[in-house]
This record gives sequence, C-alpha cells and structure tokens, in this order.
Amino acid sequence: MAEEALESARLLRWSGLALVAGGVLLAVATSLHPSRETAATIIASEVRLVAAHILYTLSSLLVLLGLPGLYVAQRGGMGRLGLTGFLGSWSGTYLIAVSGNFGFLAPVLAREAPAVINSIGLYPPVVGLNGLAVIGFVAGYVLFGIAMTRTATLPRLSGIFVAVGGPAYLLGGGIALIVSPAVWSVAVLGSVSLGAGLAWPGYRLWRPITASA
Repeated sequence: MAEEALESARLLRWSGLALVAGGVLLAVATSLHPSRETAATIIASEVRLVAAHILYTLSSLLVLLGLPGLYVAQRGGMGRLGLTGFLGSWSGTYLIAVSGNFGFLAPVLAREAPAVINSIGLYPPVVGLNGLAVIGFVAGYVLFGIAMTRTATLPRLSGIFVAVGGPAYLLGGGIALIVSPAVWSVAVLGSVSLGAGLAWPGYRLWRPITASA
C-alpha cells in the first residue's frame, strides 16, 4: 500500500509539471501565432505559424496529461460540476489539438491552392468538429474553473483564471481570425489567464511541500 501511495504521488507530481509546462507553452504559442490566416498572411508568416502550432501541439499534449491528475487530486471538493468540467475541458482540448493540424497544412495550401483554405472551413464535417471543440473547450473550462474555486485547497483565483481565460482565449482567437486582427490581444490575454490558472495548481502538485509552506 505504501508503495502504491508513493507511485500515485509521483504520478500527481508529473501531472503538475505537465500542467506548468503546458500552461506556459499555451501563452507563448498564442503570442507567436499570426493574428490572421489568409493565404497572404500564412505565406508571409509561415515560420511563426508553424512554430506556434508546434508549441500548441506540445501544450495540448501536456495539458491532456496533466488535467486528469489535477482532477483526481481535487475530485473530492469538485463534485459533479468538476467532473462535467473535466470531461468537457479534456475533450475540448483534444479536439482543438486535432483541428490544429491544419496549421501544418496551411502553408502548402496557401501556395498551391489558396481557395481551398476557406473551403475547408465551410466543409460540414469540419464545421461539426470545430463546433464540438468550441463547446467542449469553452463550457468545460468555465465549469472546471468554477469547480476549482469551490475547493478548499486550490487558490480561488486560479479557478477564476481558468473560467475566464478558456473562453477569452478561444473565442477571442476565433473572432480575430474571422473578423478583425485587433481582437487577437483578447486571445493572448485569455491564453495567459488560462495558462496561469492551470500552471498555478500544477505547481502545487509538482512541489507540494513548497506550496504548503
């Protein structure tokens, strides 16, 4: 039993480290990503675009690895709201990562078939996938963040960061890409808020002795 408890503690620590790294990479990737994705801007900002999507992919992977540990560590204080938020945020993060593969294809399409870029976004299966991703991501992080504020062991502010940052990051980025690049600053601030909200409790999992001191 003692050995199992020690192994569980190690897994939680690694989950915490994954959340710290994933939260930081999310903010860096969003700051690096171009604020528009037209054929012209994709070609002009190819290096930034691809680099940002590499960081997004790594961030999503780390968050997917870290979220279960955070939920398991706090599930007693989160209740059904926390479970619903966890399932939504985890699924939404996964679907966003899948759709983010487009960032690696976009430079090729921009050069060879620029008209296809807009057509892909209107293709019904893509619309459906993106819709599910947005709903899961936004609703999931809002509910998960609220559940975080109700626990007795997590900083209340970290839950607020998650609940506000999730929708601000995703919806701000979507509006900026479709309507106006001026809104991209909302996505950047949202990514910082969400990243901080995940990294903060992640650090407490990774360094429990320091965090409780």
